[in-house]
Amino acid sequence: MKGTSIFQFKSWPKIHQPLPRTPRESQQLLNALTSSFRRQLDGAYPASGNNHGRPGPLQNPESSAHATHQHLQTILDNPLFRIVPARSHEPTTLQSVEGQRQLVEQPMVVFDQMAAAGSVTALTINDCLKSQLLLSKSPDHMKASRAASRIVDWFWASDGASRQALLRLRSATQSLTKFMVVEEMHGTVMEWLRMLMDHDLGTENGQLADGLARQTFSHLLVDFVDAETRFGNGFDSAMEQYQRVCQLHFQSTSSHKSRKPMLLAAGAHLSRIAMEHKPTDQQTSATVYNRFQETVSLLSPRSLLLASVAICHPANPDAIPFLQFVKNLSPTKFQTWNDNRRDAFFHIGSEALRVLVDQNKFRDISRLEQHISELLPEQSPPPAAAEKSHASAEEEHLARLNWSFT
Repeated sequence: MKGTSIFQFKSWPKIHQPLPRTPRESQQLLNALTSSFRRQLDGAYPASGNNHGRPGPLQNPESSAHATHQHLQTILDNPLFRIVPARSHEPTTLQSVEGQRQLVEQPMVVFDQMAAAGSVTALTINDCLKSQLLLSKSPDHMKASRAASRIVDWFWASDGASRQALLRLRSATQSLTKFMVVEEMHGTVMEWLRMLMDHDLGTENGQLADGLARQTFSHLLVDFVDAETRFGNGFDSAMEQYQRVCQLHFQSTSSHKSRKPMLLAAGAHLSRIAMEHKPTDQQTSATVYNRFQETVSLLSPRSLLLASVAICHPANPDAIPFLQFVKNLSPTKFQTWNDNRRDAFFHIGSEALRVLVDQNKFRDISRLEQHISELLPEQSPPPAAAEKSHASAEEEHLARLNWSFT
C-alpha cells in the first residue's frame, strides 16, 4: 500500500509572483491594491454619514479618504507630475531664442519646466513674474495664472538658501507680492514676515544674519502694503495689514526698540500714498486711519512721519504735530539731512501750511514761518511778485519761506 503524508499541505506558492504583462493585468492589480488600501483606511478611520454615491465633499473631513485625497492632490500638483517633458532631449534655456520666445508668451510654463528640472533660481522667478505681469491685463488675469501659488509651492519645497535668494531679490518680491494679494495669500506673506522676524526661513540653512533679516523684512513689508493698495483690497486694507504685522512685533517675546525701524519704512510708504492721493473720509475709514496713526505714534513718537500721518487724516487733518516737530528741530541736525529728506520735509510743510490756511489758524502760520526761517541759512528775500494782490494767502506764505510746490 502506498503511504500518504498525515499533513495535507498544498504546494507553497511562489514568493515572487510575476509582474503583470498586459495593460489589463496592470489595471486589475491597481484596482485590487486600491480597494485593499481603502478598506484598511476606512476600517481604521470610518467616514461619518453617507454620500449615497453622489460626488462632492465628504461629510467627515477627518476621514481617511478625505485625507488621502488631499495628500494625493498635493503630490499631483507638484510640477514634477504636472509637466509634460519637452520633446527634445536638451532642455529649453532662457538664453536660447526659443527660451526667450516662450518666456514672453508662456512665462509660467517656463517656470514649471524649470521647476521640474530643478533649475529654478531667484532670477528665473523674477523674469517669469515680469513677463506674466506684462501679459496680465487685469487682476483676474493675474489670479488665473496662479503665478503666486506655483512659486509659493516651490518656496516651501526649496532649501533655506533658495528661500533667502528669492526674498532678498527686491525686484522679485515687488512682483510676487502683487500676485499673492490677488490670489488672497495674505497669510503666506504674514508667515514669511514672521519667519524673517525670527531670522529663520526654515530648513538647515535658512538662518539669516540680523541686519540682513531686518532689511529683507522691511522690503517685503513695503512691497506687501503697496501691492495690497494697488492690486488688493485698497488703502484701508493695506493699513490694516500693516497694523497686523506691527502687532506681531509688539507681541513678540524678542521685541526690542532696535527692531522698530524695520517697520517704519512701510509706515512711511503708506503716509506717502496718503500725501499723494489725499483720501477723503468718504474714501477712507477714519477709524482705520486712527488706528494706523496710533500705531505710528507707538513706533515713532514726535517724528516727521507721525506729523505727516496727522496732516493727511481724511476727516481731521492736523498740522500741530508738524509745528511741534519743527519747533524741536535744531538747525544743526537739519543741515545734516540729505536732499531727499529735505524735499520730504518741505513737501510735508507745504501740506501743513495748506491745512493751517484752510483752518484760518494764522497765529500758527506765523509760528511755523518763524521756526522754518530759523532752520534755513541767511539769504536775501525773494523779489516781490508784480501782481502780488492776486496771490493767495497760502502762496504768499510759501513765497516768504522760499518753498516750492512739489
